[in-house]
Formats: sequence, structure tokens, C-alpha cells
Amino acid sequence: MIKILGILFIISIFIPVEFYYLAGGLRLETYRIVLAIVLVYSLFNLKELLEKADLVDILVLAFTLLAISSFIYNHGLQKGIESAGIFVIEVLGSFYLARTLITTPKRFFQVNIAFISLLSIFALFTIYESFTQHRILHEWATKVTGHQSLDPSLYTQYYIRNGIMRATNLFVHPILYGTLTAIFFPFAILLTLFAFKPRYLVMTVALLVSMLLTLSSAPLLSTVFQGGAAILSHYWKGAKRFWFALLLTGVSGAFIINLLSNRGFFALFISHLTFNPNTGYYRMFQWKYAMDDVLDNPLLGIGVSQWSRPDWLNYSIDSFWLLITMQHGIPAGFILLFCSLYLVFHVLNNLHKQHELYRWMANAWVLSFLALILIGFTVDYFGKLQPMFFFTLGAIGWIKYPKLNQHMSKLARFKNRQQQL
Repeated sequence: MIKILGILFIISIFIPVEFYYLAGGLRLETYRIVLAIVLVYSLFNLKELLEKADLVDILVLAFTLLAISSFIYNHGLQKGIESAGIFVIEVLGSFYLARTLITTPKRFFQVNIAFISLLSIFALFTIYESFTQHRILHEWATKVTGHQSLDPSLYTQYYIRNGIMRATNLFVHPILYGTLTAIFFPFAILLTLFAFKPRYLVMTVALLVSMLLTLSSAPLLSTVFQGGAAILSHYWKGAKRFWFALLLTGVSGAFIINLLSNRGFFALFISHLTFNPNTGYYRMFQWKYAMDDVLDNPLLGIGVSQWSRPDWLNYSIDSFWLLITMQHGIPAGFILLFCSLYLVFHVLNNLHKQHELYRWMANAWVLSFLALILIGFTVDYFGKLQPMFFFTLGAIGWIKYPKLNQHMSKLARFKNRQQQL
């Protein structure tokens, strides 16, 4: 059952945004339906999930409960539960799909290969879309469904740079497409280095080309962060004290900048995390005005209410972490960020326990998820990115069983020898 749901979820991520059904005020897309079924499946297997639960499960559940409380507190019982419904499906559904589906390195490999293969195939449409300035996949989807789901501005000159249109492929925005591709880029690179095959190299190049053609700073910055994470991962075991000292120095430096600068550290950080100065400046104002709402509503946030801003500032918030904290409160934002960082360092501390056959896959997850954490300060994980964030968060649960993984690797080598004989 869970294998089928996993396959359906992967497929649903690549179903064009135009395919949806409106049920009252709820927008039902295929991936949400799949995740709702996963949530029901998880409830029927609650005993098994509780037996395998660890600190990450507790923190994710605590975050979800705070978010539900925020919705109810800010919008009343009926509307609050309605607003919380889709949120819970996307958060817990995707997290527990990964937890129950990806229980071995082999399954982790299969899921990543599935995503990479599909992204590589659709890269051909990305190249066509960018250089012909024709969003062909969305045009086809609109003809089938009658729905026009893309923002009209995506067809304007604002999204064309030097004659190249920022690619969306099947997705609702170039940032979403580029970030999704960036999630699987470390796996593709390490796979090519670990077990070189021409097709692996082709897939890696396809992912890189796709990221470049989104002309978005988020996926390109993620590759920079992934490079830094690769250095951290490689030297982590023998230099923990150095990295913790460096982290402490960085936090101290940020604190000093925050005291001395009239804009504050986060404003400076966010404003420079973009290749477009105007976009960076705009995001700085988002942080400035949104922080007023955060500080005025520290415990349970403002829910999905309008946030305080001048008329010229757009409603959207270009930061996953800021939006989570503003909507659901400082405790919720802190718990999720702590959970994410804790898991990254937990995996780093357990890398040496993994068999060399699988260690590179755990490394790939660290590079991917650490970049997701950092990029979340300058990009909102909207649409399909939010469930993909929590799916990635839950996708490394197999690292808890190093002895079982080592046994499986020995069994795999034995079978290979038998086949050779």
C-alpha cells in the first residue's frame, strides 16, 4: 500500500498545476489527495509509528499542534480547523509518507532516482520553453482542464532576461521548479562520482541546465550552500570543535552586526542573498514590516490574516522561516528550525557508522537539506515545495538502523557473487 502511495506522490508532483478541483474553498490537487490518504494510512498504523518515533517525530508533531492552535486562535474553531486541514495534510502527510516509505538505503536510492529521472526527461521541455519563450506544458494543460493557473506576469518581459524566459516547466513558478531541482542535485552529483555511468552524468547535466534556465537566485545559491555543506560533511568527524567554534564566532558576529547596523543582521543577510539588488531590497522591507507582526503576536502568530505593511508592498512573504514564524508564532518557528538543524547534525554525527556503500547517500541528504534550511530564509516554500520540504525532512529515517544497513550491504554483495558464479 505505502509503495503505491509513494509512486502516486512522485507522479503527482509532476502533474501540472492546472489540474485541480475546487471543493468549496479548498483547492484539491492530486498530491494533496495522495497525502490525505497517507495520513489516514498512518492513523491505522499509529502503533507502529509510535514504536519508531524519536525526537524528530515529537518536534514535528509539536510544531503541527502549535500551527493548529494558531489557526483556531486567530480564526475561530470552524474556520481555524478548515484552514488547518490542508496544512496538516501537507506537513504530516508528506513527513510520514517519507518515514514509512523510505526505511532502507535502497528505498532512498529508488525514490531519488525516480525524481531525478523525471526531472531529466522534462529538462527537454525546459530548454524549449526558455529559448522559444513558449510555456508549452502549461498551454497543453490549460487546453485539457480549462484552468489558467499561472500568474499573468509570468508571460511578461519581467520574466525574460537576455532573450531567455525563466523556465517554470510543469510548475507554478521558476523558483518552485528551480528549488525542487536543487533538492536532488547533490544526489545526482554524488551518484555520478560514486558509481559513474554515462546516464548518471547526463541526468546531472540535465538538472544543472534546468536550474540555470530558471534564472533564479534560490537554486543557484543552494549549490553554493551545498558546496559549503560538502566541506562541512567531509571534515566533520575530525573537526567538530573547529566547526562549533566557527558557528559560535558567526553567531557572535551576527549579534554585533545586529547591534551596530541600523538595518540589523537578518535584513542585511536577506538583502544580499539574491542576484537582483532590487529583489534583495524588496525582501529587506518584507522582513522589516513582518517582524512587527511577529513581535506583536509572539506566541501564536497571526494565522493567515493580513500582515502589517504599506500599500506598495506585495502580500507575499519571500521567506519560509519568516512566514512560518509570523503565521504560527515564535515557538513554532523555533521548534521547526531546531528540529531541522538537529537532524542535520544528528546525521553528520552518525555518518561514520554507515556502510561506505550508503554513506554517500546520507551525505547527499545533508547537502540537500542544509541548503533547504538556508535558502528558506530567502524563499517561501509555497505550493508543492512545502510538502517536499517535510518529505525531505522525513526521508533520512533509515540512518537510524546502521547495523541493519550493514547487514543488507553484505547480503547484496553475497548475491552479486552468487550471480557472477
